[in-house]
Amino acid sequence: MRDVAASSTSRWHGLLALSLLFATGDPEAVLAARITIEPEGFNGYTWGSPTTDYPALQPVTNPAVAQPLPFVEVFENPGEALTLNGVQVSPVYYRFYKGRLGNIQVAFEGRANREKLLKWIEANFGKLPPAEHKQKQIEWHGNNVVITLGYDVLTGQGRLWFTYLPLSPFDNSTTDTSGY
Repeated sequence: MRDVAASSTSRWHGLLALSLLFATGDPEAVLAARITIEPEGFNGYTWGSPTTDYPALQPVTNPAVAQPLPFVEVFENPGEALTLNGVQVSPVYYRFYKGRLGNIQVAFEGRANREKLLKWIEANFGKLPPAEHKQKQIEWHGNNVVITLGYDVLTGQGRLWFTYLPLSPFDNSTTDTSGY
């Protein structure tokens, strides 16, 4: 049954790609938002590492952020100052699923900073077609990682997420890492 589902999914992705190609006439649109250099972690943190590898991290105490899902623990490095392409990002949250690093989230403010982060992501992980630049939320997909850049024009608040799919509680694949 798994092979049938996999081939059905592959067929669906192929049809979607062909539809995009015919609809836009642009081969770049088919490859839009694809990670070209897949990160093995972020800022010195490696996907799948246990919390014990990072003794400076402390559990987040804010109940709105801490332990949002079963088996997920959220940590931060108090006083951490992180700058990406001239953008000060804070706070930085490190999410561990079943004790292993699976997600990193950073927050930022301002549309100009969103544009700087967008350029940084494109320079390091893959280009987007120009039409994608105006989206409220943009995703780059790799084999194991999804990078998400989101921005709310009303609040001026933005988030940048790095998600390692094998350690995501939302992963519904057959890897059996999901608690759902």
